Amino acid sequence: MSAGRRTFRLFLLVVLLGVVGVLFLFNQLQHPRAPTGTGVTLSFPVGTPTSQIFRSLAWEGVVSHALLAEIYFRIYRGGTPLQAGEYHFDRPTPIDIVIDRINRGEVVRYAVVVPEGLTADETIELFWKQGLGTEASLRRALLLTELLPGLAQGAPDLEGFLFPDTYTVTRSNTSRQIVERMVSEFRRRFTAEMRQQARDLERTPREAVTIASIVEKESSLPREGPLIASVYWNRLKHGMRLQADPTVVYALKRDGKWTGMVHRSDYAYESPYNTYLVEGLPPGPICNPGWNALKSALLPAQTDYLYFVANESGGHTFSKTFEEHLQAIAASRRIRAEAVRERDEMGGSSQN
Repeated sequence: MSAGRRTFRLFLLVVLLGVVGVLFLFNQLQHPRAPTGTGVTLSFPVGTPTSQIFRSLAWEGVVSHALLAEIYFRIYRGGTPLQAGEYHFDRPTPIDIVIDRINRGEVVRYAVVVPEGLTADETIELFWKQGLGTEASLRRALLLTELLPGLAQGAPDLEGFLFPDTYTVTRSNTSRQIVERMVSEFRRRFTAEMRQQARDLERTPREAVTIASIVEKESSLPREGPLIASVYWNRLKHGMRLQADPTVVYALKRDGKWTGMVHRSDYAYESPYNTYLVEGLPPGPICNPGWNALKSALLPAQTDYLYFVANESGGHTFSKTFEEHLQAIAASRRIRAEAVRERDEMGGSSQN
């Protein structure tokens, strides 16, 4: 056999082995071994080069080979746009599944539960602590009162209008989009009928939401919401100060002076939100009320109650006069004192 023929055969063998090797590697891209059970989350910002995407995927073990994955993409899937965002993959994942997921923008979604009664600051903290928006940008978004045309007129911010619900967001969502979602939900829930109910009470929607926010913070039992709302509306009609403890707490929180409990001296704290000092309503809502509190504020019970005090059942005792209120306070204290005495006696007996 001539040297030229041997060289040609050797060349064919090398080419064949190369083709087999490439086919094997491509097969590995399409049919990788079973997932290891540990996934990985990768973020591709807008403008990330295609080569960098596949290098990151290979580095994290999602695909077996960065260059081959990119070659496969450019030859067989070259017309497929890849979208920026945060993605979760098994390690490893078939190449077509990887490409399809990034093409469709199947980004990681976060469900954020916003409970009733949080302040605006407490609400946005739920998001920025998970890396969804930043604290600074979310605070700026809270000032966008134009998101509530006709409802937040004269308001300095969106306190009271971030509707409590569960929100599904992604890291691609801007702070404005996050806040706008909550405001849009408020607008959807606060119907034209509810606006009319506010007018029937001779109040603006914002004033009604302000009462609802106080009701939200005062009522642990939903059935008491309309009764508590009636107390505050009645006090306003009689020209009485609301004297609502939650407004004192909010005033202290707003000024960064909240210590975790109300002290007697706090009732004299100078703030337009302190309803022990100011007449009428505070300047705006003191939290973001939920659906029940909003309904209670707009449809209060028809009562003559002017006072209430917490009782031993977890609810409140309502009174029409100050004398009745003092009696209710005395009864509540007496019951608590008896409960403490009984607990102490039982503790002493168990030690004998």
